[in-house]
Amino acid sequence: LLAARLGVRTTPFVNRAASTIGVTVGQIYRQDPSRVSFLFVNLSLNRIFLTPVGVPSSTNGIRVEPNGGSVAFLWEEDGEVVAWEWRGIADGAASSFFALETIIAPEG
Repeated sequence: LLAARLGVRTTPFVNRAASTIGVTVGQIYRQDPSRVSFLFVNLSLNRIFLTPVGVPSSTNGIRVEPNGGSVAFLWEEDGEVVAWEWRGIADGAASSFFALETIIAPEG
C-alpha cells in the first residue's frame, strides 16, 4: 500500500539513533531526507520533550507524556520537518522510547 501511495518502496527502522534519553539533550532521529514518516512513543515514567529546532525543554518542543504518550509525523501532512534531525530530553535518566521511521528504500 505504501509503495502504491508513495510511488516508491519503503522500509521501516526502529530506534536507529537511540532507545533511551536522559536529562541531557540527545538525538532521537538523525536528519534523513528519505524519511517519509515517524512515530515516537514514550515508554518511560518520565515526560520527554522533542524538537527539530533549538534545544528541547519544557518550554521548547513537543511534550510527550509518560507511559505511552506518542507523536507521529507524515510528510503529506507535516512537510519536510519529517526529515529533519529531532532531539529530545527527559525529566529523568534512562527514559526509554520506541522510535519507528519509514524510509524510502534504496534502489537495488
